[in-house]
Amino acid sequence: MKDRLGYTDETTRRCERALITLIGNIGPWSKRIYLAGGLAPLYIVGPLSDAASPHIGTTDVDMVIGLMIDDAVETYSTLQANLKKTGFKQTQLSYQWEREVDGVNVLVEFMCETDQVEPGSIHRPKQGTGSKVGAFNVPGAQLAVRDFTVHQVAGKRLDEGGLSTVELQVVGVLTFTVLKILAFQDRQENKDAYDLVYTLLNYPGGPAGAGRVAADTEIASLPQVVNALDLLQRRFETTDHDGPVAHATFLGDPQDTDADDRLRNEAVFTIRQFLEAFRSSH
Repeated sequence: MKDRLGYTDETTRRCERALITLIGNIGPWSKRIYLAGGLAPLYIVGPLSDAASPHIGTTDVDMVIGLMIDDAVETYSTLQANLKKTGFKQTQLSYQWEREVDGVNVLVEFMCETDQVEPGSIHRPKQGTGSKVGAFNVPGAQLAVRDFTVHQVAGKRLDEGGLSTVELQVVGVLTFTVLKILAFQDRQENKDAYDLVYTLLNYPGGPAGAGRVAADTEIASLPQVVNALDLLQRRFETTDHDGPVAHATFLGDPQDTDADDRLRNEAVFTIRQFLEAFRSSH
């Protein structure tokens, strides 16, 4: 979507209920799956200050699968069976699963990072063995295995399952930043720019706090991360670059030039503060 229309509290709550139900039903797989994408900022940022606006939310749930070379066929068959038990059905794309929540389809997408297929292709870990589970091959996804936080998330399960608390693994702020800038580079979605700026701006301690935490992770020196942050700087270098423009376009009113200028400046300031703190702390 080009702007914030279509994102509501209701859509986000549906996604969160689907997530709580899914994590609660997949057994040991809950330790191999990491939340990424548009729902992650809710947990990465945590409680907001009184002055902060709530995150706009999401319309789907993106999960990273931590792949292991020695995974048995039964491992993926179990994930497939548990997804079906939760009421999810696989779409025509093997990395997507959907189910109806309050009359609206909620989509769950699985990502991975592998050299078995080209980036942007679908990886079927146990293809030819009966397992139909697939994951979209996304550069940077496997960083989640080394950079994540754990959250206790409570909510109402689907199917009249009552209240439940699950342990949710969420990508860390650095992995989130890498995935989002690479996604923005590939598909030029305004929402990706917004998610980036929002998360870093509202992180505890602000953009500088996010930069210091990111610099302290074990993935901070990886070439893949360094290159992604160089890309981040280029795309948000000035208010005329496409990153700030996308952020302002997603949130703003085309007729309100003052708001547009403010949002562009906000984006440039946020990314600059994050990068300066990261590089000075690393």
